[in-house]
Amino acid sequence: MFTLDDPIALTAELIGIDTSNGAEDGCTGPLARQLQHAGLDVTMVESEPGRTNLVATWRGGGGLVLSAHVDTVPFTAAEWTYPPLSGTVVGDRIYGRGASDMKGGLAAMVVAACQAAGEGGPPFTLLVTIGEELGCQGADDVVGRGVLGESSVFVIGESTGNALRFGHKGATWLRLTCRGRAAHGSQPELGTNAVVQMMRVIQGVCAGFDFPAHEQLGKATVNVGTFAGGVQPNIVPDLATAELDFRTVPGVDGSEIRMFVQDHQPDVLLDELLDLSYVWTDPISSLSRQLRQTVASVTGEADTEPAGVPYFTDGSLLRRVPGSHVYICGPGDPSEPHTANESCSIAGIHEAQAIYRRLIEDAGDLARRAADDVRGDQA
Repeated sequence: MFTLDDPIALTAELIGIDTSNGAEDGCTGPLARQLQHAGLDVTMVESEPGRTNLVATWRGGGGLVLSAHVDTVPFTAAEWTYPPLSGTVVGDRIYGRGASDMKGGLAAMVVAACQAAGEGGPPFTLLVTIGEELGCQGADDVVGRGVLGESSVFVIGESTGNALRFGHKGATWLRLTCRGRAAHGSQPELGTNAVVQMMRVIQGVCAGFDFPAHEQLGKATVNVGTFAGGVQPNIVPDLATAELDFRTVPGVDGSEIRMFVQDHQPDVLLDELLDLSYVWTDPISSLSRQLRQTVASVTGEADTEPAGVPYFTDGSLLRRVPGSHVYICGPGDPSEPHTANESCSIAGIHEAQAIYRRLIEDAGDLARRAADDVRGDQA
């Protein structure tokens, strides 16, 4: 049984369950039972056997959705000072895989939700997804089931140091394949070197594509993430592959990138591995101004210039809900996810709990402002 009244204890308990291997039900199953016991209505959306998403609603759900994913990236225990599944507390930090990304944020949301339900608070929804790290599979399945209401205000508890963020770049991952002709390494002129072909292709893609920039999200980018080819030095390689990670902003999307590669490199085989849209929510809308004020009232930090985050989130899929608005705000440090000795501030987790509790208190007003903003956009 999880501890649902202490976000630090709950963070440690969640860290103690290894969700890097696709077995997220070790977390979502017990959470579902305890949230039901706390009075919330729970719907489970299965993505695969042993991998189930959780949608918990209070008083019908309302317009506010607190959203967190429970999966984590893998780890190599030898690189850690503290065991990665221990939830070790040292000073103001709790250590373990997922501490920042994002079991600390999830714990803060769960405790805030249980408190609000226990006090008879206004309607809201808590969403816990699987499979975010490799393409937001769980969010895709939940949206496809239609269990989330229109004009939802999504607050995703990813790592922002509890600053409110308004979006992120999209991600388009492509696998490129070049085929050549094998020959003896002593007579390369008799073959066609697929590795050399791939080098030229990558250079052409990186140098030839026009990467637009967004004022807050920055410039679109490309990273060559993998490159493989050849068997041994004395064989001309007849096959080479590379996987490219394009990060997109308003002004370019995955379809334009695919078209560019296909048009300029017609001899390359192209496979799409991932295509997630960018997210950007108007930071000066009535709803955004209310959220900025609410977060600042807890953190005491002066409202800053609107900004996004560099990583993608479930927001790429959640934004498909009609009339939705996506925000990102969570206790993790943006430099901590996916690192050895990942940690999160204990004070930050408590502060995040207070932010989510305040957002639930304001849920009715947030829903009205969201609906007003949608009507304004449609006018």
